[in-house]
Amino acid sequence: MTTKARPATVTAVLVLLILIAVYQIVMSLLALVGATAMATVPMIAESAQVPTWAVLTGAAIGLVYGAVSAVLAAMVNRNRSGVRTAVTAVNVVYAVAILALLLTPVSGVPEIIAALFALTVAVLANTATAKEYFSAAVPAGHAHTQVG
Repeated sequence: MTTKARPATVTAVLVLLILIAVYQIVMSLLALVGATAMATVPMIAESAQVPTWAVLTGAAIGLVYGAVSAVLAAMVNRNRSGVRTAVTAVNVVYAVAILALLLTPVSGVPEIIAALFALTVAVLANTATAKEYFSAAVPAGHAHTQVG
């Protein structure tokens, strides 16, 4: 009994999801520290170019997206049923939300770059090899092996 080999596109999706999760969570926690400093240190608040609400909103979006990306990475690693659709939906929704927030102080160049990574993940998850690999996924709790 052998397990079906993971294609390079799926490996790329997995690696990108892990990197996105780590980046989003770390940067969001740093943004929360910055927002706290903005709220408690008058000199920082006076020199801030972005309002505190925008920093908090960006941090909240980043924390949620980072946590969901971590869960999706675990699901991709185990090839769970429905993961391709979830990966695509979450990353497209994130990218659209970030692009919609361009007119506010919430979104800037780092978020645009993150949105491009999100769209890259969505595209990679929908390549022919990834679709074939994910179509062989089984529901959680079932063995995933093939006789070959």
